[in-house]
Amino acid sequence: MNKKITYKDAGVDIKKADEAIEMSKKEISSTFSKDVLSSIGGFGSMYSLKNIFNNFQDPVLVQSIDGVGTKMSVAMAANNFRFIGHDLVNACCNDVAATGAMPLTFLDYVAGSDLNKNIISEVIKSVAHECKAHGVSLVGGETAEMPGTYHKNEYDLVGVATGIVEKRNIVDGTKVKPGDVAIGVFSNGLHTNGYSLARKLIFETMELTTSDILPGHNISIEDCLLAPHTNYSSLITRITNAGINIKSIAHITGGGLVDNIPRVIPGEFSVEIDTTSWKKIPIFNFLQNNLDINTTDLYQTFNMGIGLVLIVDESKKEKLISFIGRDNCNSIGVVVNDKDNMVHLYG
Repeated sequence: MNKKITYKDAGVDIKKADEAIEMSKKEISSTFSKDVLSSIGGFGSMYSLKNIFNNFQDPVLVQSIDGVGTKMSVAMAANNFRFIGHDLVNACCNDVAATGAMPLTFLDYVAGSDLNKNIISEVIKSVAHECKAHGVSLVGGETAEMPGTYHKNEYDLVGVATGIVEKRNIVDGTKVKPGDVAIGVFSNGLHTNGYSLARKLIFETMELTTSDILPGHNISIEDCLLAPHTNYSSLITRITNAGINIKSIAHITGGGLVDNIPRVIPGEFSVEIDTTSWKKIPIFNFLQNNLDINTTDLYQTFNMGIGLVLIVDESKKEKLISFIGRDNCNSIGVVVNDKDNMVHLYG
């Protein structure tokens, strides 16, 4: 007679996921606005749009889905999940805001081969803390334990942000013209880009660990690689509310400056970027000095210190830089006539 087995025998312990959610309930519910209608644990997340729609003539919903990629591997190696949820929330909300939209809600998904309830709870709390900080409701999520799909002690983290924008106020780059200026808003690290290459260099080629000091710099590898993805969505909302006209917004994600800027300008134009127009923080100096990589590939793999690019009329340049703060941004380039529709790097 065949032995009867349980779900737990197959490597799935539903109780652990339930306990992780219970440990995070306070943080999750703290993100709720009056428009959240559902409670934690329902089959679907409900969010009332009645009051919000009263402020719009032609409302458009904007959604973005993203993950933290192999940055999670660094978090696992350092056993530091404090900011990994920040990375997820900001990666998605920044994309939503790049259209001119205001993020409203967030959903998260955490999966792994063998869920540790303490780790899962820490990740969810990190998501919730960043949602609350920027007025976004964490309306729902999912946890999944899938042995055989993920490697042992491996986790995956994915999220979806939804925002809203008045149709006439959508920022789509169609009004960009030659002579317009690119304002680069500084990043504080890799964000979630280029980790496969950075990890190979640091952990495999140089055989360093997260607790080691970054060679040539007075900062740990853990602090460099786990610096949380900067939130730009709240900044974009403040700029919009201040009445500063932004023609185009590029969130510098995978593909760096090289791939992301052409996505948000007309096809008959290019942008010339002066790579000396901002100071590089230690991690980028280190990567540039230790990788066998040409300049274009370097600026296509990593954000190289620029997390957001705002394109404005030249007459609005000083006003925008002053609004953001000169310690946080700089003029880094200009739009030019060029049907190659690309980024030209010089400096």
